Amino acid sequence: MAAALKSRAAYEAVAASGEAEVLPDELVVVWQAVRQFYELDKTAACADPSIVAQYATDGLANPKHREAVERIVKKLANEPVSAANVQEMLRLVARSRVQDKLTQALATRQPSEIVEPLIDEWRALSAPVDAEDAATDWRTVVARRVDQTGRIKIAPRSLNQYLGGGLMPGHNVTLFARPEAGKTALALTIGVSIAKRGHRVLYIINEDALADLAVRAVTNCQNVTTDDVRNDPPMHVNAALARGLGNLILRETSPGSIREIEGLVRQHKPEVLIVDQIRNLRIAKVDNYTQGLDHNAQGLRALAKRYGLVTIATTQAGDSARNKLVLDDGDIDSSIPGAADVLIGMGVNDTLRAAGQRMLSVCKNKVSGLHGHFTVRINEPISKVLTLD
Repeated sequence: MAAALKSRAAYEAVAASGEAEVLPDELVVVWQAVRQFYELDKTAACADPSIVAQYATDGLANPKHREAVERIVKKLANEPVSAANVQEMLRLVARSRVQDKLTQALATRQPSEIVEPLIDEWRALSAPVDAEDAATDWRTVVARRVDQTGRIKIAPRSLNQYLGGGLMPGHNVTLFARPEAGKTALALTIGVSIAKRGHRVLYIINEDALADLAVRAVTNCQNVTTDDVRNDPPMHVNAALARGLGNLILRETSPGSIREIEGLVRQHKPEVLIVDQIRNLRIAKVDNYTQGLDHNAQGLRALAKRYGLVTIATTQAGDSARNKLVLDDGDIDSSIPGAADVLIGMGVNDTLRAAGQRMLSVCKNKVSGLHGHFTVRINEPISKVLTLD
C-alpha cells in the first residue's frame, strides 16, 4: 500500500496481482482512495497523500474514524518503500499461495495434470525480482556467447567443427541411431571427453546396467579393453580417475522421469547432463506415445535452460534408418526434432560395420547452422568413437 501510494507502477502491480482483494478492512478504504486518485489523474506518477486522505475520509461521519484513516495515510506516506520492493513482496506472497495449493494437491494425490502446472508456477515465482532494470545487457550476452573459451569441446573432435567450436550452456543435443549402431558408445565418448576436460557430467542410464557402463567408461578413458581391465581393475580405475573420469557421475533410473532427473541435477550440479535413453523415460498422461516422447524432450530442454546445462539425449532411429548411412530428422522413431538444438544421426550399413566405421549426420543445427555428414571410426571393444584420420 505504501509503495502504491508513492508509485503508479507499484499501484498497477498490486492491482494486477489481485492482492488488494485480501487487504485488511482498515486499508480497504485507503486502497479505494488511491485507486480513485490514479483513475482521475491519468498522468500522475505518484499519489498526493493529502488528496488520498480526503478521498478516503469523504463520507465518514465519525471524527474518530476520519482521524484513524488520516493517520494510516500519513504513516503509509512515510514508509521507506519502492516499486521494486513491492514487486518482490508480491512475488513472495504469490509463491506462498501457490505453495499452499501445491501442498494440498500432493497431499490429496491429485493427478499430474493438476500438480505439474502448480510446480511450474511455483518455479516461475521462485526467481527473485531484480531491483535493477532487467533490460538485456547486449555487450555481455553477445561477448559470452561468442567467446570460444566458454565452449565445451566434445569428442569425436570432428563434431566441434559443426558446433562452432563446442557446446554452450542451454544447448540441447539429441543423438539417434538404430539399435546396436553405437549410440551409447557415442554418448559415452562425448561424456568421458568432457569429464577429462574438467567439466562435471551427470550420465543417466535407464537401459544398460550401471556396472556395465562403468566398465565401458574406464575402457573408453584408458583406451584399453575389458580384458585389460579385468587383469588389474584397481590400476586401470585409478589411472582413469587421475585423467578426470571422476567428473563423470553415473546414475541409474528405472526408467526415471524428467522430475526425477531434475532432482539429480539439483543434487549433483553438473555442467552437462546426458540421458541414455530419453525414449525409456516414464511418459506423462498424453494422447499417444509420440506426444509423450515430445513432452519428455521438451522437459529436458527446459532443464537445459533452467539450470544452464548442456543436455544430451539418445533415442532410437526408426525402420527407415535400417542400412542407411546419411540420416535425417525423419528417421527418428517418433518425433522429437523440435525440442533439439542439434540433431546428430549415426548411420551404418554392412560395409561400414565391417570396416569399423559409422556415418555421423548433423541434420539439424541451431548452434552454428552448419549441416553435413562425415565418417568416423568406432572401436567397439573400448566403446569409443574417433575422428577418421
